[in-house]
Amino acid sequence: MVNENENLTDQSGQTKKSGKFATFIKNHKMVSTLLLALVVVFLWAIIKMYFMENSFEKQTAEMKSAYENKIDSLTASQLVLTSKVFSWAIRSELTRENKEQVNQFFLSFIKEPGVNKVEYVDAATAKVTLSTDKKDEGTVFTDQVSLMTTETINFKNDSVLNVISPVMGLNNKMGILIIEYIRK
Repeated sequence: MVNENENLTDQSGQTKKSGKFATFIKNHKMVSTLLLALVVVFLWAIIKMYFMENSFEKQTAEMKSAYENKIDSLTASQLVLTSKVFSWAIRSELTRENKEQVNQFFLSFIKEPGVNKVEYVDAATAKVTLSTDKKDEGTVFTDQVSLMTTETINFKNDSVLNVISPVMGLNNKMGILIIEYIRK
């Protein structure tokens, strides 16, 4: 019998505790409603911040991509212009048969940031005549489309930008200038 009395008091104690909470809510409806509203607003704010952060990260990634594309296009256009002027200097030295000066131009140009390799391919033989990488000199250039071009072209493979500029003589094409630029 003692055990039954203990169980009854335990059960009645639990009822009293839950009854106190229910009684508090019933007696303080305004406070309970405000607390509930506060919790709802807090949860809404957390969800809103989560979606805003995701939106911000997405916009930041898009802006970064657009910025990098713009920089790449500006770099490519500047490199095309530079290669045209550089090919004129190469032409003037090659007409004087001053290959040592052309080699000095190449060595100076390769010191510029991003420029990886500079080559001159003779149009008549399709061989690399001058190069900043001496092991390439004497090799046959296999890209016939680039060899036949009469305008400066550029193309990109991954992070490497190749600019191919024709070196024109007075009456014929002397060769092509190939500049390999690596984006860092």
